[in-house]
Amino acid sequence: MRVITGIAKGKKLISSKDNNIRPTSDKVKMGIFNVLTHGNINFQFENSKVLDLFSGSGALGIEALSRGANHCLFVDKNKESISICERNIINCNFQEKSSTRLFDIKSKRGFIYSTQFDIIFVDPPYKSDFVPIMFDFVINNKLLKKGSVIIIEESIDQNLNLDEKFEKIERKVYGKTQVLFLKVI
Repeated sequence: MRVITGIAKGKKLISSKDNNIRPTSDKVKMGIFNVLTHGNINFQFENSKVLDLFSGSGALGIEALSRGANHCLFVDKNKESISICERNIINCNFQEKSSTRLFDIKSKRGFIYSTQFDIIFVDPPYKSDFVPIMFDFVINNKLLKKGSVIIIEESIDQNLNLDEKFEKIERKVYGKTQVLFLKVI
């Protein structure tokens, strides 16, 4: 894995040797960012605030930072994932523009964060039914504003039911992976 473009272009990112942690492939990551910047969304990363849920290695959030995002919050419930993500953040020199949080979004604890995000990357474990939980999490914690974009990466055979507060902009398929691009209505 590597950073595709921007100020950290070419930096290698480490990932876990644990097969339960599945990093986004460079091909899928490139597809996601091409749709965001050159597709129907035309997202501008400069000065944006990013949330990388189920962050794993942090590859998606780090790519957004490399492209000019102002800040990224990386959230994962796995200690090893947070540790790897922090090492990748340091390797790319994004310590000043990022923060990490060890948190399980299924927990009933409140998630206090003073920022609403412009874009949220969601890459849960495949076939885990985390998408409805994610919708509840981001809505109940007021993490979105009108016009925010959510990108969900999931197995192609998973049927994703969308919350009515979101409009599907696009769906892309890369091998056994589907990526949904949503906008807050």
